[in-house]
Amino acid sequence: MSAAATAPTDIRYRPLTLAASTAGWGLYCASSWTWCIGMFLPIVLLSRFGWAGFWAFLIPNVLGCAGFGYLFSRESSRRFATNHAPALRWFSMATIAFQVFFLGWSAGTFVYAPEAAASGDAAVAGAATDTLAWPVLGTILTWTAGAFAFSGRSDLFWRWFAAIAAIGSGSLFAIAIFQTGGPPAAPRPEAGASLLGAAPIIALGFFACPSLDATFHRARQQTPSRHAFAIFGLVFAGMLAFAGWVFDGLSPERIAATLLPLVVAQWTLQLVFTIGAHVREVGLLPGGLVGSRPLLLVAVLIGTIAGLPAIAGESVYLCFLGLYAIPFPMYVIAAVVAGGHGLRPAASAWVIGLSILLGPLGWLGFIENQTLLLLPAAAGTAIAGWMIGRRFASPASGSPTKSSVDTSTNAATTS
Repeated sequence: MSAAATAPTDIRYRPLTLAASTAGWGLYCASSWTWCIGMFLPIVLLSRFGWAGFWAFLIPNVLGCAGFGYLFSRESSRRFATNHAPALRWFSMATIAFQVFFLGWSAGTFVYAPEAAASGDAAVAGAATDTLAWPVLGTILTWTAGAFAFSGRSDLFWRWFAAIAAIGSGSLFAIAIFQTGGPPAAPRPEAGASLLGAAPIIALGFFACPSLDATFHRARQQTPSRHAFAIFGLVFAGMLAFAGWVFDGLSPERIAATLLPLVVAQWTLQLVFTIGAHVREVGLLPGGLVGSRPLLLVAVLIGTIAGLPAIAGESVYLCFLGLYAIPFPMYVIAAVVAGGHGLRPAASAWVIGLSILLGPLGWLGFIENQTLLLLPAAAGTAIAGWMIGRRFASPASGSPTKSSVDTSTNAATTS
């Protein structure tokens, strides 16, 4: 147990140190939460629903992530992270696999062969698939290895890395604004697509999933002020605005060709940050990196295979996204219903089983764009989570003074 895990909650900071630490943790969360959802899903939603879809994405996303810091105290964050450490680990594993997949897909689609991807010619696309497998694999392994190398660094390093990532993304956004002169025109929503069906499950995911993000719990436990999460929300809103700004409904790739280099640069920077931050948190959860190494390798392997040109595509992207729409929110609802207690191991099996039952609704809603079917999917997720929380609450709660995510030996000296 680290010194920070047992430190009193009324830590005294010099004003300048307090401001710097608060801002640093806010930027850290903004970078750790800017993954391939925040950087690409706005483009998908803009193409399907127009600007209404973008706002239905941005508002609950920003409120959910910023609200985390005000809903959780330092002590309640420790207690939740202790009681639900396995769920935090699986959330990080899924997130790592998702980012690795997106590394491969974005490299093959937007970097190595954008013309082939946009041509619509099956023969051209097939030839590109055969040719690009090795370059894509090399890209995945190179950047993932870099992220793993960063994962062993201290809290102070990660706060500086976050500042660099935020400044870098902001600079790229400024260049994009200068090059375009204004936001993209509002596209016409796709025929048959109903935002009414998609909005509830989008909101459910973004309000629930922050509770399982170990990087958020680290920041909440280490920051001297919960207002770090207000900074987080403001900076993250800018990240989402960048994603919306580069949209081009007339382009086959849905990204303005002149802005594509800026977009790829931001994607690379943020993906490396997110992968490394979650690898680090997995290593600091009970069992450590050694006990989790096989699962980390499996996560990277799944992401790598899914990201190869023969497999990768928007359907795979949306399948990954479904994890943050049904099973993870279901677990969080169960955890909330259970109160200050943990959940018995059987709860996870029920979450998995009921998520599989709801999966076809998610497929039809996300992949087939029959979005009204996402309404019963969202309702089923909420009801199932409530039932699981009522039935499988553990009689014993975790210790509020020993954090599952706050076991870094340097946390006290670098915060």
